[in-house]
Amino acid sequence: MSLQISPEMFLLGGGVMVAIGVAQKAWTYRQDRQAAGYTPTLKSVISMLRPTMAVLPSGKIPFSKEWYISLGPNWWTSHKYESFRKLGQDVITSTSLDGMPMIFVVADADIAQEVMINRARFTKPIHLYGVLELYGANVVTTEGDEWRIHRKITGPSFSESSNKLVCDETVLVMEGLLDLWNNKSVIEYEDFSDVTMQLALMVICGAGFGIRVSWTDTDAPEGHKLSFKSAIEAVSGGLLLKFAMPGFAMNMTERTSKIETAFDELKVYIQEMIRDRASNYRDYSDLFSNLMAANENDSEGIKLTDDELTGNIFVFLIGKWFATPTPGHETTAHTLAFTIGFLALYPDVQEKLYEHVKREVADRTGAPTYSEVPKLKYALAVFYETLRLFSSVPTIPKISTEDTSVRTVNNKGEPVVVPIPKGSYVSVIAPALHHNRTSISNILSVPY
Repeated sequence: MSLQISPEMFLLGGGVMVAIGVAQKAWTYRQDRQAAGYTPTLKSVISMLRPTMAVLPSGKIPFSKEWYISLGPNWWTSHKYESFRKLGQDVITSTSLDGMPMIFVVADADIAQEVMINRARFTKPIHLYGVLELYGANVVTTEGDEWRIHRKITGPSFSESSNKLVCDETVLVMEGLLDLWNNKSVIEYEDFSDVTMQLALMVICGAGFGIRVSWTDTDAPEGHKLSFKSAIEAVSGGLLLKFAMPGFAMNMTERTSKIETAFDELKVYIQEMIRDRASNYRDYSDLFSNLMAANENDSEGIKLTDDELTGNIFVFLIGKWFATPTPGHETTAHTLAFTIGFLALYPDVQEKLYEHVKREVADRTGAPTYSEVPKLKYALAVFYETLRLFSSVPTIPKISTEDTSVRTVNNKGEPVVVPIPKGSYVSVIAPALHHNRTSISNILSVPY
């Protein structure tokens, strides 16, 4: 006996299933809103946690005043504090209809400090860091006891001596750049971040790994298809694509094939460094050798595997921001590029900075020494203001490990308690925090 279903019944059944699905999402949304004490919220169909947010533009649902299809990848960079101002307080939520957890977003300095310092109540969402674990677990992609092991081994690499090494290496790299510019009356670049990316990369190659590269270095050494510098540049530019695509698909186009080659080459370079430095790391003073020394000589016998060493080196080399912040050359390069842009737009500040450096640096024709760097307070203020206006790390995500709450005030000055259920995402929004006049009012009058 066969059962026949008419097209009308098929459409009716499909409509019922869709209606049930929508009703379930709406019920979940209502429960989330209730659990959050009906905290003012940004409403979207697709959650900010979805990977598709990296490519979807921001857009409202037609004829809706409040609902967005997607907030887009650059919502906080472009809107800064505006969403908090409109919703009336410095802790709001971002809710969606796609079943993803609610996100509590923070633009309150005191709450931001509470979230960042209390690692027990607010932990790192390590599943968002998978893109940085392509070579192995590391200090960024781990949490808890495992993170403490990575932190114990990698921490000593960052010391006063390594800071001096960075300073000295920066001078050498800048001298090479000035040699390229010598005898040119006008220096023009369509995108100055091309320069700052190379500058930051060359500094971290020299100070971090003892590998000196020049501004014109493109030749691959024997046994390699790419130079060390070229491999890092290609990996940095193709990291998201590598993470998103299955392995078999990486050789399907010329572009992805080059990215795959760069990843293979960089891994070989790092593994060669680990092997070469295993017995003679004491002969070097760079970050990598300090890492090797700490790994070989820990007083408690703690030791990272070669894959974990590779993973940490990869993070220190690349340093990007995706869903999460990481250290490295890209965040530094973008900050430098924005700073140069601002100095070009504000020649009075540029002149003030120039005169400040001339006063504080003994050698008028040379570079500052490491001992003179702390005197350059106005230069530091310029960098700080650049980071306030254009944060290289827009969001810092955490997860609440327990039912908790935070206290803030609304725009009427009334105290507000915001309940945060266990498992909720809590994200500190740097651009909003830095444009919240309540948060920055205490530093606006500080003289530099």
